Amino acid sequence: MKVVIGADRRPAVVEAEELTSLSVERAEGVTEADVDTALRGAGAGTAADGHAWLSVAWLRGEGPGVDPQWTEAFGKMIAYAASKGWTDPRQESVRAHLA
Repeated sequence: MKVVIGADRRPAVVEAEELTSLSVERAEGVTEADVDTALRGAGAGTAADGHAWLSVAWLRGEGPGVDPQWTEAFGKMIAYAASKGWTDPRQESVRAHLA
């Protein structure tokens, strides 16, 4: 799963079915501050220090709807991230590398 911040400074989820990795990619010229502003504006999270903290609820909402297989796989991705310390204590945000 990737979150892309394009030149329009809007976050969009791409490759939502790929749940073995999570990253935030940005268009050329988009700064970390721009990413932070875009994520905050969409209610999608924050960015600082080379990482983004993404809202689990926002990511889930950007997925393929009520597909039970995807929902189960997404839950497993978040559980794995939690086991590595990549979520906040309440598992409301998950850390992603900012590329």
